[in-house]
Amino acid sequence: MKKYIKKLLSKKFVIPSPEEVLNKKAILLFMVALALFYDILILGYAKSLPVAENTIKTKITTPLEKNINSLVAGYPMEKMAPYISAKEKRTAAFLIGIAKKESNWGKYSPKLNGKDCFNYWGYRGQGENVTPSGYTCFDSPKQAVDIVGKRISTLINDSNLSTPEEMIVWKCGWNCAGHSSESVDKWIADVGIYYNKVYQ
Repeated sequence: MKKYIKKLLSKKFVIPSPEEVLNKKAILLFMVALALFYDILILGYAKSLPVAENTIKTKITTPLEKNINSLVAGYPMEKMAPYISAKEKRTAAFLIGIAKKESNWGKYSPKLNGKDCFNYWGYRGQGENVTPSGYTCFDSPKQAVDIVGKRISTLINDSNLSTPEEMIVWKCGWNCAGHSSESVDKWIADVGIYYNKVYQ
């Protein structure tokens, strides 16, 4: 033990100069500041990242939309189902029933310059975008449903046409004298089949 103490005391201790002490402190402070800077940088970046939120919205399909989807599946009219199902139920029923009779849900419908006019009801309205035979051409399925649906709603609410028999004005106008009774009865029956499938 004495030898160890003697050996320890015999060692020369070098006292660092003030400049060396300051240099070491400066380096240490620089490293601390650098670490702090990186912490702030990483924290700021993390905050800027979009936070994953549980914002998945489940679309609720109404019974009316399910029914319409099942009817028009595979037909050109299928793309109109969400817009039709958003209408009042009786209007939706006429949109489906009349379109089935007039175009087989879009399979036989007017076209302009080879493009689908989205007119599946034989609708003739005023405007520039019409076929040579006088059928209205719509810009989109939604526009078609909105315009034709509005016309049907007007006939339902303002003229009290609430059955396929009464809605025969869609085919004849207000007078069916120029149409055979057979064609009138057939129109009413065919429209009625799918009208009743929706308005049930």
